[in-house]
Amino acid sequence: MHPRVRLRSVLVYSFCFVISLSTVAAEKTAKNTAASTPSYDQPQAQREALDYGMYALIREEGLRHSHVMEYASALTDGIGPRLTGSPNLKRANEWTRDQFTAMGCSDAHLEDWGEFGMGWQQLNTWVRMTSPDTAVLIAQAAPWSPSTNGPVSAPVTSVEIKEEKDIEQYRGKLGGKIVLLGEMPEVKMVEKPLSSRLDDAELKRLTEYPLKPRDRSYIEQYMKRMALREKIAKLLTDEKVVAVIVPSREMRDNGATGGTFVDDSGAGLSWYAYQREHANPVPIAVTAVEQAPRSISASPLSGTHLADPSKRAQKPKNPTNFVPSYLLLTLV
Repeated sequence: MHPRVRLRSVLVYSFCFVISLSTVAAEKTAKNTAASTPSYDQPQAQREALDYGMYALIREEGLRHSHVMEYASALTDGIGPRLTGSPNLKRANEWTRDQFTAMGCSDAHLEDWGEFGMGWQQLNTWVRMTSPDTAVLIAQAAPWSPSTNGPVSAPVTSVEIKEEKDIEQYRGKLGGKIVLLGEMPEVKMVEKPLSSRLDDAELKRLTEYPLKPRDRSYIEQYMKRMALREKIAKLLTDEKVVAVIVPSREMRDNGATGGTFVDDSGAGLSWYAYQREHANPVPIAVTAVEQAPRSISASPLSGTHLADPSKRAQKPKNPTNFVPSYLLLTLV
């Protein structure tokens, strides 16, 4: 063989051998990486091997040996609301882990998923109207609301701010007061069932997804509302209000009935109230929507304030000159 040909053959063989070793090493590294990566972090296979036998066992357990009501009662009655970061959520997580262990699951354990924010727990909330008449209001603390550090009693005034320009009219007028914040919603009669079943046509409509672009303007409006809410919070802080009461948001089909109300992070002065830098600056309570119009009807901003909240107010001679309501409020 010609020397040049022999040399070329050696180089080709050596090159092929190096590629083979590199390929084997890459495959070995990929296998080791896959073995060390949790299954939920790995890319989903194009074709999944379905275990229909296991599906049948799961259906058998769910349909013939269900304990769903016992589990639901344990979580809702035995533990209660489970706000993120609350002691009840910790109890619920630990209870769920223990249930999996009791079922025979191996290595059932809890895992951290990252930083969230402040923990929070409601111990007690009550609101009473003390003037011009007495009344018990159905109320809950807004999530991540600070406490009142004991009972507080103060005159009540309403504040409705829809745009930033509305803020100025309230400066210097809110100090030492309990503020009914926001527009008081109209409480309509409940004319439809609070729950209903979907027919075949409605179920089919749920499976269809429109291909045309959705109107995204609601995102811009949402961000504007969040920015305005932060400015309202600054106003209330600067004015040194005693507390804030907001009406519950209306439920679907006019579902404001008998104290059933929505109490979530939308009730606070910041959507990020669970973060310390956005914490609610004043105590906030959410009242049932049916009671909000009654509380505000006797509390115009221009009314004459009582000097002593422990004394009952006399009915005004002029029906248009209402004496503001007084509220006694405690958030713990």
